[in-house]
Amino acid sequence: MDWLTALAIVTIAAGTTISVVVLVAVGSIRRSLNENGVRQAQHIRTLRDTIATLTRQQQDADTRIQALLEANRRMTEELAALSQRVTDTDGAPRTGGSPRLLH
Repeated sequence: MDWLTALAIVTIAAGTTISVVVLVAVGSIRRSLNENGVRQAQHIRTLRDTIATLTRQQQDADTRIQALLEANRRMTEELAALSQRVTDTDGAPRTGGSPRLLH
């Protein structure tokens, strides 16, 4: 074996070693990317479910607020009507005696 053959064998061995190292590194990077992609997909699903739940809760809260606003409006109208009835039936404020019943 002369020096040229030895150099060729060393070059082939180095090339093979480098190729194996590169393939292992690429495989490792690919696996890592796949795992991160799966983790991100799970996180996105969790966030989507959380957003859907919060949206439903907000819609329920908005509905409840509307119901409370309507109840408040009705109570205000009833109080105004009662106040009007008290003012209409009694011109002067009552100073004593039993409380007056409104029917």
